[in-house]
Amino acid sequence: MNVFTSLVVTMLLAAAFSSANGQDLSIWFGTTSNNAGQEPGIYRASFNSENGDISKSELALALDGAGWITWHPKLPVLYSTANVNGKPAICAIKVAEDNSLSIAQTIEINDGSCFLTTDRDGVILISTQYGGGTVVSIPIKKDGSLGTEVQEIKHVGGSKVVKGRQNSPHPHYASISPDNRFVFVPDLGLDQLVTYAIDAERKKLVARDAPVNAIAGGGPRHMKFGVAGYPRVENRQFAFVLNELAMSVSIFVYDGNGGMELMHSVPTLTEEEQAGEVFNSGSEIRIHPSGQFVYTGNRGHDSISVFLFTTRSFLFRRIQVAPVHGAWPRNFNLTPDGKWLIAACRDSNSATVFSIDQKTGKLTYQRKATFVPGAICVSIR
Repeated sequence: MNVFTSLVVTMLLAAAFSSANGQDLSIWFGTTSNNAGQEPGIYRASFNSENGDISKSELALALDGAGWITWHPKLPVLYSTANVNGKPAICAIKVAEDNSLSIAQTIEINDGSCFLTTDRDGVILISTQYGGGTVVSIPIKKDGSLGTEVQEIKHVGGSKVVKGRQNSPHPHYASISPDNRFVFVPDLGLDQLVTYAIDAERKKLVARDAPVNAIAGGGPRHMKFGVAGYPRVENRQFAFVLNELAMSVSIFVYDGNGGMELMHSVPTLTEEEQAGEVFNSGSEIRIHPSGQFVYTGNRGHDSISVFLFTTRSFLFRRIQVAPVHGAWPRNFNLTPDGKWLIAACRDSNSATVFSIDQKTGKLTYQRKATFVPGAICVSIR
C-alpha cells in the first residue's frame, strides 16, 4: 500500500481532534547544528492559544539537516530539507493523527536547500539553494507524494555591491503571488526578485525575462504579500521585502501580472541601534492577519521590529523594537488568530513567546519559553 493512501482520512481525523481541542496548537521546529548536544531533527511543542503556555519541545523526527519545514496546503504532509547519507535532499514526511512523523520519500538534490514552499494549490514544491545559486521545483502528486522529475534553474551574476556577500547569486526564499500565477525569488546576491510563472499543468516553473530590481546592496532575503482583503488603494496589492544586508523593509506595489513597483524602504533598526552590535542581519518578515502590522527579525541586535502599515496614506512606520529574550532570532511565526508570536532563537536553543496587542500590534514578552536545540524555523499547525 502506498504510504500516502490514508492521508486524507488522517487529515479529517486531525481536523476533528483540533476542533475538540481548539486551544491546542502544535509548534513545529526545524533545527540546525547546535551546541546543546542534542539530536538534530524536527522538534514539536504544544501551545495553548488561550494563555500562551508552551510545552517542553520533543524530538518528533531525527533528521540531519532539517532546517526548514513546510506543509502541504491541503494534506497532512510535511516537507523538510535534509542531509541523507551525506547528500543534500528533500523529504516528504507523513504526519499521523498522534503527530508522529515518518519519512515516506526522499529526493536528492544537487545543493543544500535553505527554504521550501509549495504553491497555493499544492501542485509544485519549490526549493531555494543559497549556496548553489539555484531554484528547484518538484511536482507534487494528488496524494502529496513527490514526483521524480526535478527541475533545476541556476541564477547567474551578482550585484557585487557588498563585497563577499554579493559576488554570486544567493536565492533565499520563494513567495507565491496571491493569484498563484507567479513565484518571486528574493536573491540576496543579485539584489533582485527573480520572477517565474507557474505552469500548473506541466508542474514546472517558467522563467520570465524581467526580474524586479530591489535596492542596491540591500540583499533581499524574505518576502510576504499583504493580507488579502485588507483595504487597498486603487485595488493595488502590496508586498514587503526584508533586506538582510541593508537592515530594511522595501514596500512594493504588485500589478497583478508579475510586475512590482518599488515605493520606498524603511530601516528596521536605526544606525545608532546597529552600532551597538558587532554584526547585524535581517532574518524573517511576517504580516499580522489583520494586515495592519508587519514584524521583522534582527539578528545580532536580537530583537523584532514592529511596523504599522496603513494603505490609505501609504504609512509604514516602526512603532516598537522588542528584545527576543534569546540569541540569534533566525525565524519566528504568528498563530493563525494573530494573538501570539513565537520566536526561534538559534544560539540560545530556545523559543520565546510574545502576546500581540490586537489594537496596536505591539509585543509583550510573556516570560514563557521552551528549549529547542538550534531552532531556525517555526511552523504552526
